Amino acid sequence: AAQGFSDYFANQGIPVDLIVRDAAQDRARLPGFVAEARALGVDLLFTWGTTVTEEMLGRHDAVDPARHVTDIPAVFAIVSQPLGGVVPSLASSGRNVTGTTYLVPIETQMNLIQSYRPFRRLGMVYTPIERNSRVTIAEIEAVAERGGFTLAALPGEMADGRPNPASIPGRVAALKAAGIDLLYIPPDTFLNVNRDLLTGAALEHAIPTFAAAENPVKLSKALFGGIYRYYTVGQLSAYKAEQILVHKIPPARIPIDAPKRLSILINMPVARALGLYPPLNLMGLAELIEAAPAAGAGATAGGAP
Repeated sequence: AAQGFSDYFANQGIPVDLIVRDAAQDRARLPGFVAEARALGVDLLFTWGTTVTEEMLGRHDAVDPARHVTDIPAVFAIVSQPLGGVVPSLASSGRNVTGTTYLVPIETQMNLIQSYRPFRRLGMVYTPIERNSRVTIAEIEAVAERGGFTLAALPGEMADGRPNPASIPGRVAALKAAGIDLLYIPPDTFLNVNRDLLTGAALEHAIPTFAAAENPVKLSKALFGGIYRYYTVGQLSAYKAEQILVHKIPPARIPIDAPKRLSILINMPVARALGLYPPLNLMGLAELIEAAPAAGAGATAGGAP
């Protein structure tokens, strides 16, 4: 997403100086970034991820000018649930902020899963301290009744206030014992960082997996996913930044939306290992991934930190 954002300006011939700061999943660094942005007098702030965005820009109903950036235009990306969090409406933030969404609507995801493999019982492991996962559970349950399926969601274990990676295989085994047909991987940073544990356990138990974001399919062993490409999300975010910086459009007038094109990713080595080949009509629309990387490769946070 960050690369797409940067490349957009280069491709459009727009000269910009990008000052990059990495919070490294450490919330304590963010107030310093707010102070630095103000001190430098930057023209625009681009934030990546839910925690970074909410801590630096504030939730729409709890903005504190002493803590949050309010006088600098801002564009956010890779925020799993911006509606009701960063913004009150996708049509307008009502303030000096705009951004992009990156998750395919839940109902579309469920329909895509049914088109590959009909299911009656969906399983999910989630991190109890991640708001994104709790919202996803509520959205799936709202779709489940009319979709004719049920959701079995198990929280991962906590240790000293932090999620415990060692609990993931056991949770997958418990869902297998509960008779799930498919494991759903939500936009959850902890699970993304530990995606090899999660998808490896699912494959060991012969459970097909669907991911809401690209990394578990592209960089690990999830079977398939319906996603908006991070790179494309970054480019769309940069387009919005261009509207602000070059065309002087106020952020509140720029709606929050997603790329127009849905990408379907299918991990073919996993499909062969499970004996679950995609239907021909789906293969014609999908990007087929033939080579899975070595375990642990590319293990960067790709959900919402």
